[in-house]
Amino acid sequence: MGMATHNTRRQSKERGVMSIAALLSLGALFMYADRTVLYPMLEVIAAEFNLSGTATGFITSTYFLLYVIVQVPAGLLGDTLGLKKVLLVFYFLGGGALFLLGLLAQNYLFLIVLVGLHGIGMGAYYPTSYGINIGTVPKEQRGLASAVINSGMSIGTALGLVLAGPIYLKTGNWRWPFLLLALPTMLIPLLFQRYLPDRQEASPKAGGGDQTVDLKRILRDKDLWALNLSAFCAGYGFWVALTWGPSFFATERSLGLTKAGIFTAIPALAAIPAALFVGRLSDRVGRRRLALILYPLQAITIFALAYVTSVPVLIATLILYGVIGRTVSDTVIISWFGDHVAEKSPAALGAAVGVFNLVGMSAAVIAPLISGMVKDMTGSLAGAFYLGALIVLAGMICTWITSET
Repeated sequence: MGMATHNTRRQSKERGVMSIAALLSLGALFMYADRTVLYPMLEVIAAEFNLSGTATGFITSTYFLLYVIVQVPAGLLGDTLGLKKVLLVFYFLGGGALFLLGLLAQNYLFLIVLVGLHGIGMGAYYPTSYGINIGTVPKEQRGLASAVINSGMSIGTALGLVLAGPIYLKTGNWRWPFLLLALPTMLIPLLFQRYLPDRQEASPKAGGGDQTVDLKRILRDKDLWALNLSAFCAGYGFWVALTWGPSFFATERSLGLTKAGIFTAIPALAAIPAALFVGRLSDRVGRRRLALILYPLQAITIFALAYVTSVPVLIATLILYGVIGRTVSDTVIISWFGDHVAEKSPAALGAAVGVFNLVGMSAAVIAPLISGMVKDMTGSLAGAFYLGALIVLAGMICTWITSET
């Protein structure tokens, strides 16, 4: 009787943990759909406003610049005021800005302002959601829960890329994709309010570790910095492929806008089962071993995306990148990061994850801009993919020097 009761409680607790992860996954889905719906529209927006490659890249760089600036302040606010409260307010702000973007962006300057405001709103999501995740999920389930959340990112990435082209071709207006996604985005905070626990209420008491938010301690930790930089390296290659992939495939591989968006979405879809498998595997065999395998494979596939010309080979390469790409490796890296932070600074989860995502997502600021400059200088985006592959390869060194907890 006692054993049966214990098993029932354990199963109930596991279902509760996965329910939280699923809800956070839904939030990640719309955050990424809102973001990626922009990428197939970049060439259309550039044509309407007569923009150079650098000015076009600056649109996405603006979003990510403000997105990453918000990371640490949002994490600190979450640790102080409550992660759930900060998540709700900022997420609704992001949805509202997206709605105004679709409704009112009639010139380049106002477009930049609203894209930046959307970036500020969504900038709080990662440190607060993963702060809740790390604080509520035990270590032996952390990889799987992170994979569930990352699956929402993958679905959202594919959704934004796939919807953008057909909606634009149907309406003849690039603003409609933003309007249609803004409405459900503004409803997500209602679900958070009703079903999401505060991390402080849900987390078990940490045994040991500093119970104050010590940002200096986080910034001095060499293991955390190695993981921060590994996330940056994987992210750089990912954002080169994601932000410029639709334009590259449409113009340099002679694919239509809709087909180019679908092709770019292939890795996101392939990543879903891979991330779930690798996340669970990392809970069992360790994070470091898997990371050392994934990073060099990522570099090879990103190089191949620009090198291959055969459409069937390109599709196979995109599928392979989905299976071993940044979405999958980030499942391992954020779980690994969470292992370290939960042991060393359990009261500073939001701040620590904010630093992690600030460094990792700064690649999303730098990669589109540098890629646009490479395009302006060479007339092709192929060089941007090759540079991305080299930077991803450097991420392997960062994972190699990081200790397992």
